[in-house]
Amino acid sequence: MAQENRRRSYVLFILPALLLAHAAACASAAGVADPAGDFPDPDITGLSCDVREGVLHVRMDLARDPAGSYGGAIFIDADRNPSTGYREGTGAEYVYAFSVMPIVYAEPVISATLNDEPVSEATLSPSANRIDIAIPLGAPGDGAADPDLFAAVYTGTMGALAFDRAPDYGVMNAESGEVKVPGGAARVSSRYDDREGDALSGDVTGLSTDVHDGVLDILVTYATAVESGGDLKGWILIDADQNLATGFMNAEEAPPSFGIDYRLDYTIGSALGTGASLEKTGPGFAEGGYAETAGVPLGVPYNDAMFVAAGNQAFFRIPLALLGPDDGRTSIILDSFSLSGMTSSGASDQVPDAGVGVLDTGTGEVRPPLSYTGAGPAQTADRVGDSAGSGYDGDDIASVETGYAGNVLLVRVAYASLEPDDGAVTTIFFDTDQAADGLFESALVYCLYNGRLGAVLVGNTGGVFGARSARPLVTMQGDSIFASVPLELLNDDGKMNLSIETALVPSSAEIPLTDQTREWMSSGYETKFGTGEVHINPDKFNRTLYDRVPETGFISVAP
Repeated sequence: MAQENRRRSYVLFILPALLLAHAAACASAAGVADPAGDFPDPDITGLSCDVREGVLHVRMDLARDPAGSYGGAIFIDADRNPSTGYREGTGAEYVYAFSVMPIVYAEPVISATLNDEPVSEATLSPSANRIDIAIPLGAPGDGAADPDLFAAVYTGTMGALAFDRAPDYGVMNAESGEVKVPGGAARVSSRYDDREGDALSGDVTGLSTDVHDGVLDILVTYATAVESGGDLKGWILIDADQNLATGFMNAEEAPPSFGIDYRLDYTIGSALGTGASLEKTGPGFAEGGYAETAGVPLGVPYNDAMFVAAGNQAFFRIPLALLGPDDGRTSIILDSFSLSGMTSSGASDQVPDAGVGVLDTGTGEVRPPLSYTGAGPAQTADRVGDSAGSGYDGDDIASVETGYAGNVLLVRVAYASLEPDDGAVTTIFFDTDQAADGLFESALVYCLYNGRLGAVLVGNTGGVFGARSARPLVTMQGDSIFASVPLELLNDDGKMNLSIETALVPSSAEIPLTDQTREWMSSGYETKFGTGEVHINPDKFNRTLYDRVPETGFISVAP
């Protein structure tokens, strides 16, 4: 109980401190002063350093002797390039991590690593209210004589999502003591108020963002204390570049409107534990039909991302460098629920509400989903029951709706029946040159497989013939699949002919994209006579055709 009370006092202290007005750090040639009292323990009050004979000497002054075990890390950007480094999103070529565990009537137990490799404990010298560190810059890699760096310390020895950072923002140069803060754009804050009581599970009443000093702060406010009413789970979907054409998922909106590049997952409570992680588009994204993601650990010693839950609020601080080359203008949407609430109500709270849109952190406004512009949608009906399949496998098309939202082609395919485990594959063919040769330049292929919706864009996509994942471009709702295809992916002005079909394909050719899928798709490729350009010929595909809309001819669309 005493430990729990100590932890509760700790989080109740640190959250208001993080939300206070930002105190300016005082730079000098010797180092930087850090505000006292901005962290409970250990509390950095000064950071200084210099490089002598290839060794970086770092000194951290503390407000007091730490009460118990503590740890920390020095992030060193040797080439002063924030886009490179050993740790993603930090620019650090070197990460020196350490821990100190006091022992009664004995010397403390000290451990230290450099880029996850053990180094001598002699590199660390803790005293009552001071930490001295000597880091050889000769290995690994070649260190600069005047690197940029920042330091962080925390309570405990296993890493942390709450810590004291010096300088508070940016990096300090080891030679000049100058503090460089990324960004420079005007500070932008936003808030979205959500109706209290609109969800029985994880009821959120406010979502606030603050972009400043190279970080994105997110504050989630709940109707009740975060530690009451069962464990909480939530995720914040981030469209970092506000581009539907990128990302590994959408927010299940119809029509698809937001390409989610990052998903910030978090849990609060005794059963699930309190923690956070970041999922991002993985390196194999362009090769897979499903979302391929890679996890990014958060907090020291990995990076300087923060997460603190206290009272009725959850606070996140995400360095913009973790979101790629980003200026802080992102689109976010939140989902949250409690485990006990999900059992009783089966619902979560989405902020902004489902169908409303996303919160733009750059303007503070809500960006609505895509909607038809110009003449609006055109309907093409198809006779129900004309499928050569069973009609119950996502193979019988009932109608097709087409139109434009600016430079994005919107297509809604309605089926006589559609279930998450249906096996038919649907292909939307794009004839962008509208030549009278029956060939297509691109195609969007999607299917439901084992309860998951996967999609691949093949052909002339973005000016290059090939295949890429297209999961953000499709959403299932009821008996319909909604597709949104940015014209930049089709390398076209929007005037084109469409043909939509359902078919049974070889069992090895399911989405996601595999070597077998590539083999199946390449069976329909044809080199156009006279030009040498590769096109798609549906008649060459190894598949059993179920249904086609229209039965003959094409659907012509234009912005």
